[in-house]
Amino acid sequence: MAVFFYFIVTLLGALGAWLYTPVKHYVAVFGIQPFESLANIHGVETRFIPDTIACEDLEYHVPSGMLYTACVGDLEIARNWNPGADALVHPDKKAWGSIVVIDPKASNTLKSQKLSLENFEGPLATHGIGLYSAPSDPNVVYIYAINHLPNPKYARSSETEEKAASQVELFVHTVGSDKAQHLRSITHPLVRTPNDLLAISENEFLVTNDHYYREGMMRTVEKLISGFHGWTDLIHLRFDDNRVDAAVALDKIPGNNGLGWGPDQQVIVGDALGGHVYFASLPGPENRTMTISHYHPIDCVVDNANFFVDPFAGIDGKDYSGYLMPGLYGAFQFISGFGDPKFKAPIPGQVWYLPAIAGKDKQFDGTKHRKLIFADDGHTIRSVTTAVLVAIDPKTNSDKREGWLFVTSVIGASMLATKIDFETALA
Repeated sequence: MAVFFYFIVTLLGALGAWLYTPVKHYVAVFGIQPFESLANIHGVETRFIPDTIACEDLEYHVPSGMLYTACVGDLEIARNWNPGADALVHPDKKAWGSIVVIDPKASNTLKSQKLSLENFEGPLATHGIGLYSAPSDPNVVYIYAINHLPNPKYARSSETEEKAASQVELFVHTVGSDKAQHLRSITHPLVRTPNDLLAISENEFLVTNDHYYREGMMRTVEKLISGFHGWTDLIHLRFDDNRVDAAVALDKIPGNNGLGWGPDQQVIVGDALGGHVYFASLPGPENRTMTISHYHPIDCVVDNANFFVDPFAGIDGKDYSGYLMPGLYGAFQFISGFGDPKFKAPIPGQVWYLPAIAGKDKQFDGTKHRKLIFADDGHTIRSVTTAVLVAIDPKTNSDKREGWLFVTSVIGASMLATKIDFETALA
């Protein structure tokens, strides 16, 4: 099936790649450029964070300055069981993943700490996460985490039951502690193939369904044309002790994937196989349909896009705030290499940057001003799914404007951190 997929997309690319700009864009997204070498773009210093195996998402908690991620913790399980990657070998060995905290300020060690999950039996097959802290108590963190549970009702002879029964777990954690308490599991029929979350409050969030079809021929068709048309949607959920209320908030984006916060409650949506970053409004209390302002094309499979707020803006007359768009450089390489039992098949990844004005000005030409700030041929880190930039205080850094770019991988052995120079990479 993968060979057929590659043949069709390669044929389309060969027919139009040099003739029509949108086709060139999709050729880049699918990764059909076999004669081009993939140059690595890393920072001035690169490190790996231990005990961060197969961590798909990463969130920066602004009040505490800490990073939170969710990790499968086992590459063999990760390659066999990930509904978003079409890996649905029904697991005999279940995933017992973890929520992990990293202190980016401790750059000399960059250790990770697994939280003890209280009142939670598991299993935990992780994907996207979302964080919320009330302004009145910023030390209390509500952690939403997608859990791709295997469906206990599934049997090989079943014609109606799906292999996965994905749901959302809600934990509460106090900054500085080594534990998180499980509050509840959240399920709803509209949450079918969840990928990423955006936490609005302790009882409200957004979640994307990254595919409509979980597997089979129609899943392949969906992959082939999802850049032009898709069946994905974005769901708005509110809940209390008695009920879960859900509604489709956005279904106009071909490949709903990652979610992030922009300035002034702006919602950033990554369009995966479409290769775009979208800017949208929050749903209202009554009219829950989200409104798209505009979007920009990015020449990669856009995953968990987010916004970097420069905390030292103006210290030298410059503000480096902007949008980060991490993702795969080539959908086909991901499809063909994800299940490699030796974990060697390279899956190239990139991180793009757009200045803050790109999310405000609809007329801004993002294609001219976007910058490729990180690229890897898939040997240093296998796939790129999230990138978070944490600035270094110039007072502690010889007045230099630098930051650590943390890069995660859904099928990687460890998270990567690379130090980048803002003047060189972002200006």
